[in-house]
Amino acid sequence: MKARTLPRLTLLAMLLVAPLAMADDAGIAWDDLNADQQRVLQGFAENWDQLEPARQERLSKGAARWAGMSPEQREAAQGRFQQWRDLPPERQEQIRNRYRQFKEMSPDDQARVRDNFQRFQRMPIERRQALRERFRDMTPEQRQRLRDRAKDRPRPSPRR
Repeated sequence: MKARTLPRLTLLAMLLVAPLAMADDAGIAWDDLNADQQRVLQGFAENWDQLEPARQERLSKGAARWAGMSPEQREAAQGRFQQWRDLPPERQEQIRNRYRQFKEMSPDDQARVRDNFQRFQRMPIERRQALRERFRDMTPEQRQRLRDRAKDRPRPSPRR
């Protein structure tokens, strides 16, 4: 009796979950977007149903974020986007690769990178430029040794 019950329960569970899985693959219907999202995404309206569900999801979330921004935040975002578009394709790809590498790091390593970046940003511009030049003049081996030493250093406690 138990030998037949398990497959039946498994089949029942699969039948109950299947509509949810198919709904995820279906993406987001244009009519399910609110008016603000539709206004922001108007350029995609004609081909919306042909976009991959993951892209629909990213676009809808971005449109919702955009709708919640102040005019100053929108202007700053447009400026950053224009800077991105002005970059050569090779530089864009390099940035994408570095972002992927960052996302693959452990949370501790990500925090270390963020801390170092914030510390770097607080430095006077002359000091930052000198560090950039020094790093640029290093051999790949010297750069790796520097990274290894920095990784072994204890992290300062977060400031509050």
